[in-house]
Order: sequence, then C-alpha cells, then structure tokens
Amino acid sequence: MTGDTHRKICQPLHPAIRDSLDPQYVAYHEAHLQYIERDEINDWDGSIRTKKHSLPPGGTKPIPVGSISDYDVARFRVRVYTPTGQCDERGWPVLVWFHGGGWAVGGLSNGTDLCCWACERARCIVVSVDYGLAPENPFPAAVEDAIGAVRWVASCPAELQKIDTSRISISGTSAGANLAIVAALSASNPGIPLPTAQPSLLNTITHPPISLVLFIPVVDNTATAEGVWRPNAETAPWLTPARMEYYRKLYFTQDDHRSQWDASPNLAPESLLRKLPKTWIAVAEMDILAPEALAFGEQLRGLGVSVETLLVKGGTHSILSLHGVIDRGYRMIEDAVKHLQVTFGTG
Repeated sequence: MTGDTHRKICQPLHPAIRDSLDPQYVAYHEAHLQYIERDEINDWDGSIRTKKHSLPPGGTKPIPVGSISDYDVARFRVRVYTPTGQCDERGWPVLVWFHGGGWAVGGLSNGTDLCCWACERARCIVVSVDYGLAPENPFPAAVEDAIGAVRWVASCPAELQKIDTSRISISGTSAGANLAIVAALSASNPGIPLPTAQPSLLNTITHPPISLVLFIPVVDNTATAEGVWRPNAETAPWLTPARMEYYRKLYFTQDDHRSQWDASPNLAPESLLRKLPKTWIAVAEMDILAPEALAFGEQLRGLGVSVETLLVKGGTHSILSLHGVIDRGYRMIEDAVKHLQVTFGTG
C-alpha cells in the first residue's frame, strides 16, 4: 500500500482464507491490523492494557443516553447506563454486560457504543461490569465477579433507578460471553455450587435471567487447534490458537481448571444447561471459536433451550469491535437489539 512500504507486516492474512473473508474486513486488516505486533510473542506486560494503537475507530460514536454513572460494588466496579425518559410501571429491564479481552485486558471503556445503543434502542438499563483481570486476578476471580454482579443487579440496589428484576438479560463478548454463560448457569440453578468458585456464591436470585445474548463466545477452554478449532486454526486472522493459549495461560493457574464447567460451560451437567434462558448467539464464520459456538447452540437446542444463532458470513473475531466499518457487524448488533426488544417487550 502506498506510504506503508516501510512498515513491518506482523499479521498477514493467510492466502487460503482471504477470498472467504468479508471484503470490508480485508480492507481494514490490510490497512491497519496487519501492522500490529502479536501479543503472544512477548512476555506479559500489564502496560498492554493502556497501549494505544494508531488505528482509526472501528466502532461507532455512542448515542446519547439519559445518564452514565460508575459505582463500586464489592471488589469490582460497574458502569450504569440509564435510558432517556421514564420507565413504565414495571420498572426498567436490565442488561448485564461483560466485555471481552481474554480475561486479561479491557474494562469499562470497552463497548461503550454498544452499551449506549442497547440502552436507548432496547429501552433498558445496561450494567457494564469491570471484573477482575488476570494474571493479577486468575480464575475463578472473574467468574465470582460476574456472578456477584448479577446478584447485585437482582437485589434492586439503590444505585439503580426503578428496575424490573423479572426482566434481566445477561450478555458478553468473547471471554466476557464465557462469563455471561457461567453467570446465567448460576442464576438459573438455585443452590447449585460452582466447581471452583466460593461456596458463598450459591445463587439466591428470585427471578432467573430471561435471556442470554452472546457475541463470538468462548465456550470450551479445552478446545485445541488439533480438535475443535481445526476448521479455522491455521487461517483465522487476529485471534489465533497461539494468542488464545497465551491468554488462557494468564487466566488459568492450573490446567485442570480448564475442564471445570465454570471455565468450559459446555461441559456443565445437562440438568443445569437445560435451565438456561432463551439464548441468542452471534458466530463469526472465520473465527477459531466458530465451531465451539455453533456446537454449543446445537447442544442447548437438544436440551430444549430456545436458541437463535446468527452466523456472520466472512466474519472474524474482530466483528463486534469493527461494527463501525463492517456492515455485517453493524447488522449483527441491530439483530441483537431486536432480540432484546422482543425479550423485554420494548420494541
């Protein structure tokens, strides 16, 4: 590309997959992403969380909402987005949101555009959770924070305006979607202990969540390039098996934790999985996580859970963060918001 001949290409697109990718993604990747150094080639350095890349925005400008406030809850923080106007007599429905980032990066600033969009378009309070990050807070700390956040919302805290605890949905992307599934499993199964989380986190929620909204989820932490990931293992851009393993090693201090169902929710007992609420899953076709996400949808359907799967053709693991420059990513979010509108009865 003119003017970039001196720049080192660190993440080239695999020629075997180029023609199958969304053309808008190809253009953005070759203009920007291919020049970013791979995280996994270096030892962990926490400064990566604040490192700025000279990338044009991939998302959209956040739309105005009624208010945005931050609160300290136990050992984590939350950011609460409240819609404009007034709620009905039932109170506001609530979406609990968990950002992605391999359980090690990300925070309350991630997904602001999506949170604002869901807040206004689905007419719900959005609670974004700043869960503890690895390696400082290894597994199961983030799981415990996720469950604690849902419990906090369900307790009708004074920090939230009038809410309707019978209309709570849980959502997340990538590693955050993994936490969302586990939090939903806990909230949907009263009295069931998690394999590794503290016993004090036994669910006492009166109303279980009514939906689960998952973007490009991590479902199976036992997946490998030779197994579940094989279809896209050698060609997937951005999130590669090596990068996924890099973040897993930061998150898990014991290998046997990976097969516990609060790390790999697809391995949860069927008796727990069948109690999950209706589930919407966005899957990026070219993502290494696509096979496990599709399989999880089929697994839940087989257990009687209502599942809607959106397969984004040519999509990669960056589809959500690049929804401002990739039309299919934008339509994916529109589809998710429509699901929430129907779920909450606000459409």
